[in-house]
Amino acid sequence: MERREFVQRSATLVGGASLLGFTPAEAEPREVAADRREIAPELASLRSRLPDAPAPISESERMQRREKAQRLMKELGYSAILIEPGPNMMYFSGIEWSRSERLFALILPQSGKGIVVAPAFEKGRAADQVNGRFDIRVWQEDESPEALVAGILKEWGVATGKLGVDGSARTFVFNEMALAAPAIQIGTAEAITNGCRGIKSAHEIEIMRFANQITLETYRAAFKTLRVGMTQAELAKNVTDGFAKLGFPGGFALVLFGESSAYPHGLPHPRTLAENQVVLIDGGTSVHGYQSDMTRTVVFGTPAPEAHTVFEVVHEAQRQAIAFAGPGKKCGEVDAVARKVVTDAGYGPDYRTFTHRVGHGIGMEGHEWPYLVRGSQIVLEPGMTFSDEPGIYQVGKFGIRLEDIMAITEKGAEMMTPTQTSLLVSTI
Repeated sequence: MERREFVQRSATLVGGASLLGFTPAEAEPREVAADRREIAPELASLRSRLPDAPAPISESERMQRREKAQRLMKELGYSAILIEPGPNMMYFSGIEWSRSERLFALILPQSGKGIVVAPAFEKGRAADQVNGRFDIRVWQEDESPEALVAGILKEWGVATGKLGVDGSARTFVFNEMALAAPAIQIGTAEAITNGCRGIKSAHEIEIMRFANQITLETYRAAFKTLRVGMTQAELAKNVTDGFAKLGFPGGFALVLFGESSAYPHGLPHPRTLAENQVVLIDGGTSVHGYQSDMTRTVVFGTPAPEAHTVFEVVHEAQRQAIAFAGPGKKCGEVDAVARKVVTDAGYGPDYRTFTHRVGHGIGMEGHEWPYLVRGSQIVLEPGMTFSDEPGIYQVGKFGIRLEDIMAITEKGAEMMTPTQTSLLVSTI
């Protein structure tokens, strides 16, 4: 899935909106936004953190990933897998390619070297990224790329085997492959791609930890810009400006003021900031293709007693979820632990105020397999990474959500950044 699953026509979100597949409903008119290009003075002290970033993923690491995929293919009875452009292709090959109606794919056999299938007129560009690591087979505009893939499978002696197709592939890829290779059993490759991507290496976790540290540093600077009358769009811009100042442009920020925060993804009405209002920021950035995701909720001024009470419940739900999580536990059980805290405090039952799952997998995508959701029987393993983000949302009042990223370890789970301890801006 892409960076977010926001079903949002609501809050101001700046930065990665086009990647998320929607237009921010509270985006200000272009002529207004044009007057706000200057960076807030509170961000001036931020300096590039690019020199501090961990090394990117190497080709030797990608080779190990492909070898693991091939081991899983043997265990699960797959003869080959077909990977489309996107996070899966980046994960296994490092090839960046945009999807179109013209099939471009990596075909990986159960053993041996993969083959890249590309439009003939794109061969040069493909060769530049492949850099000799895979063979390249091309198809002309009047030819069927799926027939080319079927021919490759025959060469490999798997004309009647099982082909796993990228779970994120477009429907036409499945349909055309079924027509081009009717003797081949076609299914999803998700068991293989999830089995690889769902377990992060120490290097991947290092990159993700750094991305979340960058996010926290940005938030701390952006919260200093709060002032009466500022719009959600202005604060969102300050967050994305902060990411850029730190050397990581392209970040995103969902900003909610006051009653908007009672809706996880906001309301379709621009808001301006008033004294003693709740302020919620949910955002992140990307480092070497790995995503961060963090939510901080504060009060601009003095927190009301009710807001303080709700914060303490949400904070305890987050704390108990990570204390419980660890190898051998089930994803659904982690959700249940956090939800029980909320229910026992009088904000239940079920999804009454805690309206969403407690967490999602994260890595090369902001939301990816597996998910910490009720009923999930998926067993946690060391190297899995999740958001831990309970929330309580009271329509007509306010909402409070806390979100940090945790990694499952050999002994339990650990957060990648310090968690929030109060609603005061000074404690972020």
